[in-house]
Amino acid sequence: MKITVIGTGMIGGAVARAARKLASVGEVVGVDNNPAHGEAALKLGLVHRLAAAVPADADIIVIATPSEIIADWVIRLRDHSGVVIDVGSVKGPIVDSVRAEAGKLPPRFVPCHPLAGSEKHGPANAPEDLFRGRLLVLTPVEETDVAAIARAQVFWADLGAVLHTMEVWEHDRILARTSHLPHLLAFAFMHGIADDELRFSGGGFKDFSRIAASSAELWWKIFELNRAPLLAALDKFEGDVQALRTALESSDEPTGLRLLAEAAVRRRKLP
Repeated sequence: MKITVIGTGMIGGAVARAARKLASVGEVVGVDNNPAHGEAALKLGLVHRLAAAVPADADIIVIATPSEIIADWVIRLRDHSGVVIDVGSVKGPIVDSVRAEAGKLPPRFVPCHPLAGSEKHGPANAPEDLFRGRLLVLTPVEETDVAAIARAQVFWADLGAVLHTMEVWEHDRILARTSHLPHLLAFAFMHGIADDELRFSGGGFKDFSRIAASSAELWWKIFELNRAPLLAALDKFEGDVQALRTALESSDEPTGLRLLAEAAVRRRKLP
């Protein structure tokens, strides 16, 4: 197969690096409007070559750009014969944008989201096995061709991902809670910490705040794209914080202990 990766940053670079190791892949081409990223991906051996446009003979095209421009690429590639997949962490707005512009989703586009990433960015930080053992969500819609879905599933499985299929808006509702809200909270939390207090931080601080080092531009766009589900998740969180605050203010130890214990039990269920 011939694979083209649009956007050779951390995620796209990880896809390219892993794809190059597959016996079924003959060539990995990088397309990137960031010359520094493209040249670094080539120098690091993530891609075989760079191209100014997606080659006509690409079998699988991976759109690994920021989420807000994925729809533009899908529309641009609507007549391409290859299977088009993306890695965006928001799905509904992408699907809606493509339908608004093109009338319907191209049948060979399979919306995807690997639940893997890092606060780091750029091809130099593209891990070799980023997707191994990690959940990969596919959100095909009624227009999506079953053969394209099958090819996307095989590709991600070959990269070591664990596959799960769900509805577009269910994906966005859940990811607002499990991904977008934690990032928003980490960013907000860091505003309460002074520079001269950072050296007093321990493991808990570092674990909680790690994702606050992520790209501000990337995450603000994600927050905007998934605004309604994220605001709903934030409403729920504010209610939970208020419940703990009320218990603390009134020295209601039984309620406070119950709330903490329930949270701890849920966290221990994490695979």
